[in-house]
This record gives sequence, C-alpha cells and structure tokens, in this order.
Amino acid sequence: MIQRSAIICCVLLSLFYLSWRICFTLNTDQIVASVIFLVVDILTCFSAILFVVSLWRKRVPSTPFKASNQFTVDVFVPTCNEACEMLETTMQYCIDMDYPHTTWLLDDGNRQEMKSLAERLGAGYIARERNIGAKAGNLNNAMQYTQGALIAVFDADFRPEKEFLTRLVDYFAEDSIAVVQTPQTYYNTDSFQHRRLSEKEIYTDQDTFMHLVLPARNNWNAAYWIGTNALLRRKAIESIGGFPTDCVTEDVLTSMFLHGKGWKSIYIDEPLAYGLAPVGISEYYIQRLRWAKGAFQIMSSHNPLFQKGLTFMQRIFYFSSVSHFFEGGFKIVYYLFPAFFFLFGLVPVYPYKPVIIGMLLYVGITRLILELITGRRINLLLDDIYSVIKSFIYLAAFPVLVSNQNIRFKVTPKSGKESIMWQGVVGPAIIFGFNLAAIVLIIFNPYIVASLGVLGWICFGWCFSMGIIAFTACYFCFEPFIKKTK
Repeated sequence: MIQRSAIICCVLLSLFYLSWRICFTLNTDQIVASVIFLVVDILTCFSAILFVVSLWRKRVPSTPFKASNQFTVDVFVPTCNEACEMLETTMQYCIDMDYPHTTWLLDDGNRQEMKSLAERLGAGYIARERNIGAKAGNLNNAMQYTQGALIAVFDADFRPEKEFLTRLVDYFAEDSIAVVQTPQTYYNTDSFQHRRLSEKEIYTDQDTFMHLVLPARNNWNAAYWIGTNALLRRKAIESIGGFPTDCVTEDVLTSMFLHGKGWKSIYIDEPLAYGLAPVGISEYYIQRLRWAKGAFQIMSSHNPLFQKGLTFMQRIFYFSSVSHFFEGGFKIVYYLFPAFFFLFGLVPVYPYKPVIIGMLLYVGITRLILELITGRRINLLLDDIYSVIKSFIYLAAFPVLVSNQNIRFKVTPKSGKESIMWQGVVGPAIIFGFNLAAIVLIIFNPYIVASLGVLGWICFGWCFSMGIIAFTACYFCFEPFIKKTK
C-alpha cells in the first residue's frame, strides 16, 4: 500500500513538474538553451514515470509446472576470438550440468584449437566459413545442425551452475513460454563495474536493471532475453524466422519479435551462471557502445511503439529500454549546465528565485520517493558516477539513429590487457574540466556567487557536486593504471 501510494505521488508530482516547467520556467532570452534543457527534463521525467509504473504490480514468484516429459536440450556456446583456456572452463561447466543435454561449441573463428577442444571434451563442434550476422548468425547456423526442443545459450565467459537446466526446464511445461532468463552475475567482483561497499555488499552498475527493472517487467510479460544465461524454446525462435541478424543487440530484438507473436517470457531473479564483467574502461566502453548502437538500431528500424502484436505496456517498456540510451547521452546537459552558467553566462531557465528553488525541491523529493519505492535497493550516488561515464559513450552511438548500415559486432575483450581507451575517459574528463574551471573562477572571484543570491549558491553547489562526481568517474577509469604504478 505504501509503495503504490508513493508511485502515485511520484507520477503526479512529475506530471505537475513538467506542466510547470513548460508553462512558467522557459527563459525567452536564451530560448535555444532553454528548450534543450526542457527536452532533457521531459525525457528524464518520463523515464522515471515508466520506471515506477513498472513496479506497480507486486512481484509474484514464477512457479513452474512439473513437466510430464523430458525435453531434449542443446547448449550453445558461441565464440569468435575468445581464448581457448576460457572456453575450456566454460565448456566443462556446461557439460557438467545435471540435466541430459548436448553441448555445442559454435566457432565463428573457425579455429583448429577450438575443434580439438570440443573433441577432447566430448562436445559437438560447429563452425562456418562465412561469418554473416555475427552472434545471431552463428546461432542460426547451429540450429540447422541440431534438434533439441530447448536451447540454452551461454557467452564464452559464463559458467552455469550444475542445476541450471534442472532449475529452468519445467517452466516450459507451459506451451506459451519462449524464454526463461536468469540474471547476469559475475565472479570477478573487482571489475570496472563493481564497487565494494562493505565486506558483504558489492555494487555493480547493472544492479538496478537486473534486480529491479527486469523483475518488474516480468510481471507485465515484458522481460526479455539478455543474450546469455537463458533457456529458449526452439519452436518459438523458428516462429520468428530465427534470431534476427540486422541488429548488434539481437537479444532484445529477438524478445520483441517473440512477444509480438504472442509468446511469453519469464525472468528468474536467481543467479545460476557467473561470467566475466568488463575488467577496465576499455572493455566497458566497447560493451556499452555496442548496447547503445543496438538500441538505436531498434529505435530507427523496429520502433517498439509500432511493432505489431505487442501489448500497450510491452510497447512502452521496450521503447523505454531503447530510449534509455538516448536519455543517457542527453544527460550531459545536466552535468555541464552549472559550469556553463558561470563560464559562459548560460541560463536555460527563467532566472527567478522560486523557479530555481522549485526545481531543486522536485529533484530532492523525487529522490526520496524513489528510495521509498525501491526499498533503498538503488545507490543513487554510484548510479550518478557511472551515468557520467556512460553519457559520452551513448552520445558516440547517436549517428546510428541516422544510419545503421555496416555496424560491426565487436566482441567485448575478455583478456583485461586492453590499454585505457581515450574514448572512454574523454567524457568524464571534459565534464570534470569544465566544472573545475568554473570552481576555480569562483574561488578567485567569489563576488560572482554572492551577487546572484540563491541562484548563484544553488548553481555553485551543483557545480561543486558535479565536479566531485566527475572526478570520481575519472578516478574509476584510471584506477587500474594508478594501482599498477604504486
């Protein structure tokens, strides 16, 4: 009852805030900057509304029926250029699962050592000479040579638990189930996306998605396959013509097509396989850029709002998923506005004290409401730090909205030996640099803040906090290098 009341309050407050922003806060003297800032506010508010609305339905644990017959299962491990040692470990974990199955190594690298590995482990081996369609094409090719009623897919670095198949197969006793998905969980908790909060608590920037977003969407039959750690029904995949190859995030697009055909998905928020998270900023950049490009491909070529067969809520949630990356890139406006205010005199809202106070109150109140709604299961500060890191990554994917031709599927490096890519660091560095410049300016000329009154102090506080957040983001990017030099 308390959670639903908080959700209603959040939605009403956001709608009221947007109405007020549109009608009373535009600065007509700087209309271009004012409209840009308003658009970002609208995107952010609607994203928050969709997030809390998805939590409206109470989480009901999915309980499978006992399957009357045993399913035939094929386990696919697609690979392109991953190390043999890693694949040997993954393959052994897959082979050791306790439900009868056949494990297949799908080698897009067409490497002799992979063939020898499969033969030595007693697994099947499938290679192809023309690597068309990246991972999706690899999976489609393997379907031609296998017959299992169910297909488990694991990325080359994921290690399934022994009971993975036993735990999931019974869900397919219901004929309408196409996908049963489990979370992506990682064994290298010292990776770039992990932060140790205490002895027992570790933050990862996928926590909100894995443990709040997907479980919530599961209640609306809108949870989707995330590429690995899942079990899929062959018949369902065949009903949509195989895994779609025109998108580098084939998992989301596959799920959308399945839901459009009336199939159901189930998300089990239980770690049943453990993989390798991006070790440093280089691997993180490559992975997140691919995700953003895939989302923009879907938005431009298969817009969920117009996808046939989806329910209203499925359309909304799929659109929310792909537009999240668009919103993430636009958040740069929030990160640079306070610095631009002091450095260039940019004022994208009506410079009236009640307007500034009203905006500040909205931000503070909605954050408190989100804490209440989510049961404090999100870490807003660390989310902000990683949001700064991701903002320029998402911005780099924007050209895909105009042209999505010839986007190469780039596998996330698993070696951890990649150098620090400047593309991954330049965003946080720019944000930190501008905010630092503004802070230095104010230190040497404090009259600037004093002369502006409440507006000046709020913008200075915003600028100072953004400087700290951006500095921390830069530190996260260079942390492995810093540790090596000690």
